[in-house]
Amino acid sequence: MTILDRIKTHSRRLTDADQKLITTMLENRAEAAFLSGPQLSQRASVHEATATRLAQKLGYKGFPDLRAQLQREVLDDQDAANRMRRSVSKVEHGDYLTDLIAAEISALETLARSVEQTDIDRAADMIFSARRVFIFGQGHAQSVAGFLQRRLDRFGMTTIQLTGRGRDIAERLVSMEAGDLIVALAFRKQPQSYAPLMRHAARVGAPSILVSDLVGPLMEPAADLMLAAPRGRSGSEFQTPTIPFAIVNAIVLTIAGRHQGQVIGRLEKLSELFNDFD
Repeated sequence: MTILDRIKTHSRRLTDADQKLITTMLENRAEAAFLSGPQLSQRASVHEATATRLAQKLGYKGFPDLRAQLQREVLDDQDAANRMRRSVSKVEHGDYLTDLIAAEISALETLARSVEQTDIDRAADMIFSARRVFIFGQGHAQSVAGFLQRRLDRFGMTTIQLTGRGRDIAERLVSMEAGDLIVALAFRKQPQSYAPLMRHAARVGAPSILVSDLVGPLMEPAADLMLAAPRGRSGSEFQTPTIPFAIVNAIVLTIAGRHQGQVIGRLEKLSELFNDFD
């Protein structure tokens, strides 16, 4: 049964507070899929226990189970053709730029509520302290992965890009050991190589970071640190690349800010090298 089916089935048991919570949850399903029970209750201006009670009324063990169902339903609604059709049908008078700007602003505001600076700090420190950084990204994630690799290279860090097929990735993992780090980027669905990559990292004692969107909370094995946020106003419309780029940019700036002395020194050395090579 879908969440809506459960709501209809148990409608007579639902209180006004339940209805307020449901409205808040369904108005922006993509954002709600990342919120805890107390956070969602706060958005709906109801008691923080309302989310748990609602989930149990609908037949779930607790709010985490309801949220997992919400995440699956949002992901199931992400067919590329239908997402684009819904996106363009909403635009009035062909003013696509204005609509895109509004969508980007909305997505960035959601990002600010989905990812805490403390997690960005942790990611920055994990990357900076790593002996080597293995960067994994396939499909649309490759552009973000390439951007991150170039930034870290400029900071004087040792990076290894994990691209290609499974065997290509396996060849680059042979030397991985404790002290190394994986940064995985994955959007919309879990890549086939993700699970064996994370299992190997765990076996050798290499920590992992995942940068993702709605699929992030559903990916297994879980990373040691996940930074995930919706990439649009809802999971059923155009998915912007701005959000993962913003997360990665925040990590890069945080590395520079928290380790300024070493990073600036390396960038100055890079400038000297540029002069020599030019």
